[in-house]
Amino acid sequence: MLNKQLFLTLSLSTLLLAGCSTTHYISITPQENVKTATLSNERVIDVTTSTKLTNAVGSIKTGINERADIFTTNDVKQSVKDSVLSGLRKMGFTPDQGLMPAADLQIEITKMSYTTKVETLKTVATLEFELKATLAAKGQTYKANYGSQKVREYGTMPYQQAIQDDMNALASQTVNRLLSDPNIIALLK
Repeated sequence: MLNKQLFLTLSLSTLLLAGCSTTHYISITPQENVKTATLSNERVIDVTTSTKLTNAVGSIKTGINERADIFTTNDVKQSVKDSVLSGLRKMGFTPDQGLMPAADLQIEITKMSYTTKVETLKTVATLEFELKATLAAKGQTYKANYGSQKVREYGTMPYQQAIQDDMNALASQTVNRLLSDPNIIALLK
């Protein structure tokens, strides 16, 4: 019986020292937040999205040695495209109607990360989401980068839902920066 208690105590101690390891699966679905307007376009607006990123967003290591890897479960390219198109429609544009050649809006997702560092017993997380846009319209080419960053502090491992909410808020801010760029709006009109 004494050996069993000793074994149980040692096993529990080893588990606590090793920390917990888990995986968080999140869905990135930015929400556009633009004012409804009556803008219109003469040309079709062709929106394409691309990325060289994988579905690995980052990882968390807390001060009490908890660990978690973060992965996306959805097609982030498609969700960014859907959000941009929805925002354009809300602004009054009709992307699928108009003259050809189309205004070509290419959006590349260049950064989507969640990194942490431990300071004493607190975990400092840096979240980043960046887009690069190239718009060819009216005989002109306009290029711009849009990014958002957020820093959060934790004592223990954040819940999967909290990570998803934070990353979606960041992605939404970035998409809204693109949609509110006056140069983009002027070239699409």
